[in-house]
Amino acid sequence: WFFWKRLKFHANSASDTGPKDVAALQVHGPTILRSHEAFTADVAVIIAGCFRMRVLSLRSVTNLAKRVQISRTLRPFRADVDRKTASVAYGSRFDRLVEEVSRSQQTIRDSKTAEATKAPGDETPDPEGETKKQLRRLFQEVPGQVSAASAFLLHTKVRLEPKVKPPLDWHQFEEIYKEERFEFFKKRRRDVTRRRRMRRNHMLLNTGYKEEDEVYEAEEEEFDDDWRQKSILEDVWKAEYYQQLHYKLRKDVPERGLLASRTDRVADVLVGALRQHWGDKNRPVLTHELADFENPYMMKRSALDRLLHERCVRNQLDERMLPRLLDRNPDLVKLRSQAALPPEVLEPLAAFRGDVRWSFDARERLGQKLTAAEEALRAVTSRSEGKSPVAASAVTDVLPENRAAQPPADQVPGLHHPWRNHVGFESMVPRGVAGGTKFGQPEPALQTQIQKLRYPTLQRVAHTLPEDPKWRAHVVRSIRVLERSKHWDFQSKLTAINKMKEIYDQLKPSEVYTAALDEKLPLNRVPSHLKKKYAPDAQYVRTFPKHFIKKKSFFRYRPSLTATRPLGKVKK
Repeated sequence: WFFWKRLKFHANSASDTGPKDVAALQVHGPTILRSHEAFTADVAVIIAGCFRMRVLSLRSVTNLAKRVQISRTLRPFRADVDRKTASVAYGSRFDRLVEEVSRSQQTIRDSKTAEATKAPGDETPDPEGETKKQLRRLFQEVPGQVSAASAFLLHTKVRLEPKVKPPLDWHQFEEIYKEERFEFFKKRRRDVTRRRRMRRNHMLLNTGYKEEDEVYEAEEEEFDDDWRQKSILEDVWKAEYYQQLHYKLRKDVPERGLLASRTDRVADVLVGALRQHWGDKNRPVLTHELADFENPYMMKRSALDRLLHERCVRNQLDERMLPRLLDRNPDLVKLRSQAALPPEVLEPLAAFRGDVRWSFDARERLGQKLTAAEEALRAVTSRSEGKSPVAASAVTDVLPENRAAQPPADQVPGLHHPWRNHVGFESMVPRGVAGGTKFGQPEPALQTQIQKLRYPTLQRVAHTLPEDPKWRAHVVRSIRVLERSKHWDFQSKLTAINKMKEIYDQLKPSEVYTAALDEKLPLNRVPSHLKKKYAPDAQYVRTFPKHFIKKKSFFRYRPSLTATRPLGKVKK
């Protein structure tokens, strides 16, 4: 009765779908039962139980099976009854069917239990993102087009990389598939367009004939460790020799007195030039040093530093203490005290003193003095031919030092520069580069001009200023600001001032803009006497003195650096 009630309940509430036959149930049992778990499995079990217990007849079971659309399931049983072997065939067949259905049902329940109790680490944290990666990899690896069904089958069977557990359902997978396929097609179309637009450069494709140069290992004795040690010791010996050379030069060609080398007398300059000449003729060249040191202190320090680094330094502590050891060396202390000052120290002092014809190099300075003496003697001899007394002023005016009062217009090469007290001596500070793309190239003309200028002012562009007083004042103020700016290069300053003058030349007079501004933004100037009388402590509108616009806009540029008094009205 229980089985009958349950079978009747399922028959009344059955759906339109069900298993077609026993073979389909055996082959596709897990898949069909997964979708019809609530009905099909229970019906098969009930029918088998009813037949086993002789509760239902064959006709009743057939009618019931027609209602639940599983009549094909009972077709083999009806054939056995017709052959009058129902008692033998029905029992064994239904027993096997019950066992298979029960086994499939138990497998489904076990799989559901395993999915419910799955560890958190087995699930993919971002299944949609990982599925997108799977599809991108699949589109690149598989030639042609991959259908959504094939991709979904590979996705459900976890055959794609990276693996996604649990797999997505069909609706989610289909949306992701359409999106990724569209992006893949768009990327492929873009790549094809880029390749077609590329212009073929046959010059780059034709690499030409190449022949690899043979590489020979250095097997000469100069590259051995013993030879390197001897060459380092030779550099130390050369530094000692250069030290003794300077000691002998100071002894054989002594100075006139203490600090006599700082003076500008001919005798002192001649002594310094002789000592420098013989020192350069006998200066050695170090093997392991690319720099050419004129100072014996630097030459010996470099040689000792390399020797200690190569043979004495054992760890980082020794390397860190090496400079302190060299600073305390007695020979290096004496050489450092006797070393000559660099041009960075003496040249600013000479420029501040006002020397416009001077050189840090003693030999160059001696040549300047001899040239001036020759010009003075030439002036004396030219005037003494007429047997008339030679005035001292006539001789002093010929000297190059005194020509600065009336400099020629071409004192700066390539530029009209007639101003006085602008051009100075050429600096001897080393400049330029020792490598790179600029090595060996000539110096720019503007840089050469700046090197000879005492004060790199903007006097060369302080001409043909705008006629309007306000625009003229703007240009003059900009010139003064840029002259004292340290972060602008000289060429940029010249370009800025020239462009400013061109722009102001194209503008209308400042009165036009002032009238327009006064019309839109009027200045209600209250007379001072009324303010003092009626409102001494109140501030209504900011007041300005009369003609304040002209006084503020009119600004002069100082025409000469030698002017000491400020500009002002001359008292009558």
